[in-house]
Amino acid sequence: MNSRWTSTSGDVSGDTNHMPWSSAEMKPWRAFEEGHAVHQFATLTFIRGGLIAIGITLLGGILAALYSMPSLAPSFQEIGLDLRQLRPIHTVFASAWVFLGGVAVVHRYLQDCGPPTVGDRWRLRVQVASWAVAGVGILVTLSLGIGSGREYVGFHPVLSLLILLGWLCFAWNFFRVAGPRFWERPAYITMWGVGMLFFIWTFLEQHAYLIPGIFSDPVHDLRIQWKATGTLVGSFNLFVYGSVIYIGERISRDTSYGHSKLAYALFGVGLLNSFTNFGHHTYHLPGRELVKWIAFVVSMLEIIILYRAVVDVWRLTRDTEARDFCATRGWFTASKWWTCALVFSAVIISVPPINALIHGTYVVAGHAMAAMIGIDTMILIGAIIWILGEHLQAREGTRGAASLNTIGMRRILIGLNLSVAALVVWLHVVGIAVSVTRAVHAPNEAYVPPDWVTAFSGLGFAISGTITLAFFIMLLVKLHSPAFRYFWVSPTRV
Repeated sequence: MNSRWTSTSGDVSGDTNHMPWSSAEMKPWRAFEEGHAVHQFATLTFIRGGLIAIGITLLGGILAALYSMPSLAPSFQEIGLDLRQLRPIHTVFASAWVFLGGVAVVHRYLQDCGPPTVGDRWRLRVQVASWAVAGVGILVTLSLGIGSGREYVGFHPVLSLLILLGWLCFAWNFFRVAGPRFWERPAYITMWGVGMLFFIWTFLEQHAYLIPGIFSDPVHDLRIQWKATGTLVGSFNLFVYGSVIYIGERISRDTSYGHSKLAYALFGVGLLNSFTNFGHHTYHLPGRELVKWIAFVVSMLEIIILYRAVVDVWRLTRDTEARDFCATRGWFTASKWWTCALVFSAVIISVPPINALIHGTYVVAGHAMAAMIGIDTMILIGAIIWILGEHLQAREGTRGAASLNTIGMRRILIGLNLSVAALVVWLHVVGIAVSVTRAVHAPNEAYVPPDWVTAFSGLGFAISGTITLAFFIMLLVKLHSPAFRYFWVSPTRV
């Protein structure tokens, strides 16, 4: 990481806490140490929360993988654990990681926008406290088997009130700063703002099952659940897309990309997809064929534009400094190739006849895992590494930031991508085998999976999952020190 990437154009003198911060006077790029201490600490707090969420996700995931082995499942059941607890823990905290990573990047942007007000500080305290209590409550209650059984919101609805409270505080703080002339700002601001509103709306919609009239109609309930879940994915996609553009601009020092036609095309299609992407999850439900085809076309268009945007950002970062290994560029590059692979995969599994075959198999799980890790996680890890590099540079100088751009980090990047690819491929192989043989036997006779699927699917899942877990642990260990080394923010350089 080059020191000139994190420096600002000009010196700042005097007390930054009392500077005028009108939009005309605000400097577009401020070094990490020039941001207000509250925003600095908030950025680091959400990074730490995201890393903790990854750890819990990995724990739930590896236990679920081991549970899939027939020889081990009885041992889990003896201690009161099964997929009804492990899977919600895995999916809830995976979603939490993506949101927390995106929120951390948003707070890094807020460092460029001047000191917080007294109200901002109190709302930030409420946001952090409510999300922390909700996270602990979700982990404890799901472990005890207390939950809703819903997709992505499998926890007790009482805890949803704390999550919603935190989001309302977050949105208030963000729009207080970014609200004026909102539509004139860079595309990433628009993505984040709309993503916040989308989350709040879809989060409420996901709890529509609490209305007796909806819960009593299973088909209607399922439609709403998948529609709300699709919008939830759309909301955190907007956070991720905004993050890659924002960090790309900071690296390249080129502010034009945030106002480019491609950036707004990605926002527009992502926004439309948030309303329609539930369609290719509900092909099997009664509904209009036109809606299903719109969902298919829009989903494909979003992935293609995302691929182009990631390639462009990668070129910006590569052209800025293409000499030594830069971890941020490396993770962004990985997301580029994963996006390319998912374009091919998504086109195939979204074709209605093929979708009918693979629905409910490991193919869907593998595709979702590839998108969550290959695109969202790769982008957010790259962004977080960049922010932590700024933080270390502020405290320790250029050599501190260089500690994140090492051969060890490069090996982790390569190993993690290869292990995730192996896991995803194995899930697709097993899922395709089940879908094809199920179609051959159904509906005239009871379906029995092939012997090799029964014998080896869980074993392959556990082996590839364990290798993936090992590289994720290496990554967390690598990021733990820079994230937690200086718990409190200080202007003093070590």
